[in-house]
Amino acid sequence: MTIGVQAFRGRRLREARLARGLYKNALADLVGLTGTAITRYEDGLDNPQGDRLDKLAAALNFPIQFFLQPEWPEAIDLIFWRSRAVETKYAREMTEQRMTWLCELFSCLERELDFPKLDIPDLALPRDFRQLTSNLIEGAAEKLRSYWKLGLHPIPDVTLALENAGIPVVNLEIMSDKQDGFCFRSPILDRMFVGINKDGLSAARARYDAAHELGHAVLHRYATPQQSRDPMLHKMMEQQAFRFAGAFIFPRDSFRSEVRVPTLDYFSSLKKKWGMSINAMVYRAYDLELIDEFEKSALYRNLGRRGWRGPLQEPFDNPKDMPLERPRMLKRAVDVLLSSNIFARSSFQAAMCLPAREIESLAGLEDGFLSVDTGAVPLVTPKRTPLQAVEMESGKIIEFPRRNKN
Repeated sequence: MTIGVQAFRGRRLREARLARGLYKNALADLVGLTGTAITRYEDGLDNPQGDRLDKLAAALNFPIQFFLQPEWPEAIDLIFWRSRAVETKYAREMTEQRMTWLCELFSCLERELDFPKLDIPDLALPRDFRQLTSNLIEGAAEKLRSYWKLGLHPIPDVTLALENAGIPVVNLEIMSDKQDGFCFRSPILDRMFVGINKDGLSAARARYDAAHELGHAVLHRYATPQQSRDPMLHKMMEQQAFRFAGAFIFPRDSFRSEVRVPTLDYFSSLKKKWGMSINAMVYRAYDLELIDEFEKSALYRNLGRRGWRGPLQEPFDNPKDMPLERPRMLKRAVDVLLSSNIFARSSFQAAMCLPAREIESLAGLEDGFLSVDTGAVPLVTPKRTPLQAVEMESGKIIEFPRRNKN
């Protein structure tokens, strides 16, 4: 083994390389090495000399310290992907690295703050998702709505509903039209995490994607990684999650009461109220047997004729008409830490050892947020003082109790 930098962690190099979407040879060309050298570094067979590590860090735009820190101690083995079969391996790997960093970010915040506990009730569903029926899925969505006190009315903010139940949500800009969203669980943190690809996404579609990922968390908690990789079973899980999403956003009793005439214009008139796309309402009408296969196909053809199919093509898809829901949980937690002088911005970034832009993206912070520091960290902070953040929409004060360090 080449001695090199003793504290170097090869897996961190692999994380950074995959997050940047680079093959080993491509990275090697950037820093004047060979693909074999990169492989040996990543496998822990060699450690790079200091000057080579500097070049690797600069090429990948990561702080040196990132490559010297222990890795997150668990592998994320079960990820619910959308359209797994058509997504490229490298596109998935780019996102998977950020899932690991999301766990690290949450863990860092949780060391200082208490978050809401994960609150998904046991809905007495079959452990084997292959035994789920449409009626069971509809019922599960209704029971969860009732448990979360959402009633049968439109949900003002689906993202906030998930976060209120202890499910962190992130909006990532992923340059892939095959990657709509993902859901995974961290056993170490005892958390479900939901990610939404906001690239070219309407508010209605984002709400549906969030509800879809919630469907996986509710319906498929006992699914195995092997089952998720089976094409037929993956397709079944996706169909079940779609059914759950429709039922969660627009419950069957409400839908049957509201939809007097299943036409495109009528669905358009309901879109802003219920926050569901016209496309999804057509399928919802079919699921609930308000229209048959022939009528569904005719409505979809008419969607195409009107130019209402495709990203951001429906009425009210403009963010000015229906703003995209924004995750709040992680952003507020960072705001609390900084405003309470637990961390300065620079020290918070240093604690995470990630590029500022990666932290800002995961936490839902504005671009450049961590580039401006507000001063030094006080040496003493009051004990037992609740940390507060203002709920901008309602004006209420949200408290994050300090975590007991005893």
